[in-house]
Amino acid sequence: MKKTIDLSRAEKLLSVMYEMNKAGGSLKFEDIVVNAFKKFPEDFHLRGYQEFPDSGDLVHKPLYDFRKKGFLEANNKVFAFTERGLSFAKQIFEITEGRTVKSAPRFSRYAEKEINRIRSTEGFSLFVRGENEKINDTDFYSYLGVTPRTSKNDFLGRLSTVTAAVDELKENKESSDSDKKILDYHRFLLDEKFKNIVEYFKK
Repeated sequence: MKKTIDLSRAEKLLSVMYEMNKAGGSLKFEDIVVNAFKKFPEDFHLRGYQEFPDSGDLVHKPLYDFRKKGFLEANNKVFAFTERGLSFAKQIFEITEGRTVKSAPRFSRYAEKEINRIRSTEGFSLFVRGENEKINDTDFYSYLGVTPRTSKNDFLGRLSTVTAAVDELKENKESSDSDKKILDYHRFLLDEKFKNIVEYFKK
């Protein structure tokens, strides 16, 4: 029986690219999308359409993250490994040989929408910069998507929705540094700075 191994979606992508790159040279974005989908269909399918590959952020974002890390060179959606990237990808590929790679769960649509909304808020930007003292109650209400005049039931409904989205993020083994910051921001707002507001609405 093959041993099962957990890899992040980004690591799976590197493994696929290394296998494609055995002959050397460059790799077209479209070829990477198709090969990633063929190798790991559960991880790289278009949301809601399991028979089609996703050519959006599931592939696009990791590729440009690899570029920032110095793993890849890119020009007009054509990618090539640097020596550092090739060495790292080889390690990932060799780990997967002879093993079953576990598929990673996708976020639900609503959770993905909430997480992206949170990431774009001014309060989260302040938190990331370490300017916690500048975060005010307006930022807190913005985080939940409510206002001070929101009814108790609507407030609690939004609190439940945002918390459930953050819980999905917490369970994701592929959490990035930005994702972890959202988890910290959630705790900071609800369990520390604005705990009194949460308790008021829960009464």
